[in-house]
Amino acid sequence: MAGDGLIRDRTIRRIDFCFAVALPLILVGLLAWRRSAIGLVAMLAVALAWLVINFVAFRHGIWLAAALPIAAAVPPVLVFGAAQLLLGQRQASLFEQQSELLQRIQAPGLAEFLARDPQFLADPVRQDAAVVFIDINGFTGLSETIGPSAVRDLLNGFYDLVDREVTACGGAITSFMGDGAMILFGLPAPATDDAANAARCCVRLTRSMSDWIATLPEANASRIGFKIGAHFGIIVASRLGGGNRQQITATGDTVNVASRLMEIAARRYAPVAISSELLLVARRGGEPFEDGSLEGPIETQVRGRSGSLSVWLWRG
Repeated sequence: MAGDGLIRDRTIRRIDFCFAVALPLILVGLLAWRRSAIGLVAMLAVALAWLVINFVAFRHGIWLAAALPIAAAVPPVLVFGAAQLLLGQRQASLFEQQSELLQRIQAPGLAEFLARDPQFLADPVRQDAAVVFIDINGFTGLSETIGPSAVRDLLNGFYDLVDREVTACGGAITSFMGDGAMILFGLPAPATDDAANAARCCVRLTRSMSDWIATLPEANASRIGFKIGAHFGIIVASRLGGGNRQQITATGDTVNVASRLMEIAARRYAPVAISSELLLVARRGGEPFEDGSLEGPIETQVRGRSGSLSVWLWRG
């Protein structure tokens, strides 16, 4: 009667309805726009502004409903937040699976480095490195007779063996090529013991391959062997391939020589042929072949390369 009562008429109820529609839309929109601390701060600012509006209106005799906008805003915000959380968990699980797949495709050290630095080797890098090649002798002839399933099992055993020994020595398998593998010591970053680790890997591969072949059926074991070539020098590490498919690898004369050294090992009936360059650098930290007999140095020609190369043979 005095005109100082709280006003709550049809117009005020329409304003309440607008708040009940707008507040959930704004809060959910902010939650979707910035799923971070900034988004939460923005949501808090909107809620605080709405409370201030209610308080100021009440001080001026206008009764805005608080329960209706809260009841309208809380359920969609909670449902949307839960859906975002579930989606985030699924994405995290997907990323974890992709990371595990990357670990299988790339060497563990390289995969971790790529995860930290997506631009790793985007530009070619010239550096010292040790390169090791290993190949199974007689595999082509054997695969013609044992069938595809047996070939797959044989290769899986070979791949597992190489991966285990290379990982133990700190190397990186850049590629498996049928019945062979290319291994680098010097990625993701060169180290002073790369040559020594490569020499140690040659020793471990020789012993593990001999033991593995001995476990194969006699008809298969008698038809295959292996050869290893290792060299140390300048390589160019880079990514090769197009934008949709790239492979980390190394190129250069050092890589070619290491590959050709396998031919020298096979020709001399030795499991391992290493260059004098690798042996010289590896010996700075000790004698990597102390348990076996080294033969050399032998001056020999390398196919496709001018001049001779000083080579050492190790028979285990």
